[in-house]
Amino acid sequence: MLIVEKLKLKNNMSMSEETVADFLMSLAKDVEKYSTRNIAEVTYTSPATVIRLCKKLGFKGFDDFKIQYLKEIDYLDQQYGKIDVNFPFSKNDSIMKMTNKMVSLYEETIRDTFSLMKHDVIKNASNLMKHSNAIHIFSSGTTLNQAECFKEKMLKIGKQVIISNNLNYQLYEANCIQQGDIAIIISYSGETKNIVNIAKSCKQRGIPIIAITSFGENTLSQISFCKLIISTKESLFKNIGDFSIHLSVNLILDVLYSSYFLLDYDTNYQSKLASARLLENLRSSSNPIIMNDED
Repeated sequence: MLIVEKLKLKNNMSMSEETVADFLMSLAKDVEKYSTRNIAEVTYTSPATVIRLCKKLGFKGFDDFKIQYLKEIDYLDQQYGKIDVNFPFSKNDSIMKMTNKMVSLYEETIRDTFSLMKHDVIKNASNLMKHSNAIHIFSSGTTLNQAECFKEKMLKIGKQVIISNNLNYQLYEANCIQQGDIAIIISYSGETKNIVNIAKSCKQRGIPIIAITSFGENTLSQISFCKLIISTKESLFKNIGDFSIHLSVNLILDVLYSSYFLLDYDTNYQSKLASARLLENLRSSSNPIIMNDED
C-alpha cells in the first residue's frame, strides 16, 4: 500500500498522530525541508509522536520515512498520463472512443510497468527460478488465473510450477514447501493478512520469495528476496475493472518467463517444440500463417 494511502486511512493512529499524518500529506515534497522537531512544533505534538507514527507506518524513523515518501511522490508525480486508470471511459463515450481510450490505457500501463523494472531484480528472479526444484505461486482472485498462463508456459519447457488455488489451504501448502523450492507471491497491496502469513511462513523456513506487488514499502516486499513492481495507479476498490493491475501483472509474469527462457534459449525452445508435438497434435487450422511448421 502506498504511504499516502496509509496516511489517509489513519489505521490505529492516536489523535496526535492523525494531526501529524494530515500535515505530512499537506507538505508533499516540502517534507524534505522538515525535521522531526520542525513537524512537532508546527503540529503542536512532540518528536516522539512523529517517530511513533513513522514506525506505525513501517519505517525505522522519520529519516527513513522521508526518503521513501519522497520517492513515492516523485513516482506519483510523473506517472499519470491522459487516461484515468480507475475510470478510463465515461458513460457517454461511443464504442470506438471507449476502445481508443482502452488502447491508451494499455500503452500507458505497459510503459509505466517497464519504467519500474530493474535489470538486477529480473536477473536475480530468473536465477532463483533456474536453481529451484519447483516454483509455488500464491495469490487470490483473478491473479490466480493469470498465474495459470505463466504455469502453462513454464510446464512446456519442463519447469514445475505449482499454484495453490484453494484459499483455505494456502497457508498449509506454504508450510509444506520443500527446501530447494521457491515462492512467487502476488499481492497488489502487499498487506492482505493471508498473503502476509504465507510470506512469513516461507521466510521462517528459508524459502526464497519473489514478490509481485505495488510501488513503495509494504509487509510483503520487506519479507521478500526480490520485488517486481506492479504499475501503481489504480485504486484497490474504486475502479471500473482492475484493468491496469491485471495488465501490469501479465507483463511481469511474461518477463519472468522470458528471462528464464533466455537462460538456455535453444534447449528451452526445443523443449517447447517437443511438448507441442507430443501433447498438442490435435490442434489444427486451415490458416497457413498460424500452422507454420517449417523448421
